[in-house]
Amino acid sequence: MIYETLRALELEINSHLKYVTGSNEELLILSNLVDQSGQKSLEQDNIIYFSLLQIEEDKTINKSGGYSHNFKNGIPSMLNLYVIFISSYSGNQYREGLLLIDLILNYFQDNNVIKNTDIEGFPNNIDRLSFELQNLDFKEISNVFSAMGAKLAPHAIYKLRILPIFGSTNKKSIPSMKELNRSLNNNK
Repeated sequence: MIYETLRALELEINSHLKYVTGSNEELLILSNLVDQSGQKSLEQDNIIYFSLLQIEEDKTINKSGGYSHNFKNGIPSMLNLYVIFISSYSGNQYREGLLLIDLILNYFQDNNVIKNTDIEGFPNNIDRLSFELQNLDFKEISNVFSAMGAKLAPHAIYKLRILPIFGSTNKKSIPSMKELNRSLNNNK
């Protein structure tokens, strides 16, 4: 479900960026910036990287009734997903990267809550997501980029709130690794 959610967001934000800029190219990609060996994960510059930083259980919600939704499979776990948008634009293209980060900020200001019916491809068992821009100090930002093995770059970090996860999953809805790899290769 996390992959499906982030993939739907990738497609939606990419579509928005293309519409606003008039570009036909992919402007945003769901990928880590640096792979586990410390090398760039993609040989692609001049793109916005969209990555998952952290998953945490939201313990502020009262699981016995603080979330009003009729769940057939029991009480869901509420999750917060921390995601980052990083500009890989440099040199003469640096300004374009700043513009795209600005457009992403504007998108989430206008769409700070998204219902499962608002974006195509969202999993059915998500009621809604809310987006909250995170304010980190310089030390925290430095720690995030160091942990990723990357150099500091223009970025925005968001907390995606309230993502219901059900205890019993339908195994047919979970794609196999072959399907995920095929899907990723088809979208390159």
